[in-house]
Amino acid sequence: AVRIQVAVALIAFLILRLAQAAQTAVESPLAFARLVRVNLMHKRRIDRLTGHDPPTEPPNQMVLQWA
Repeated sequence: AVRIQVAVALIAFLILRLAQAAQTAVESPLAFARLVRVNLMHKRRIDRLTGHDPPTEPPNQMVLQWA
């Protein structure tokens, strides 16, 4: 089980490094990893991740509102 976790972590690290090397919007690997973590479930282009506009919800998506 530990070997699998190490292998998965290494694969995830390599994919993040390859994606970070392929783009020019974010220079720091740590900042890029944070952007990916925050925007993982949003379908956005990598060069648009640094924008300050919040991700928009699709119109058919339910929105939870706290009272």
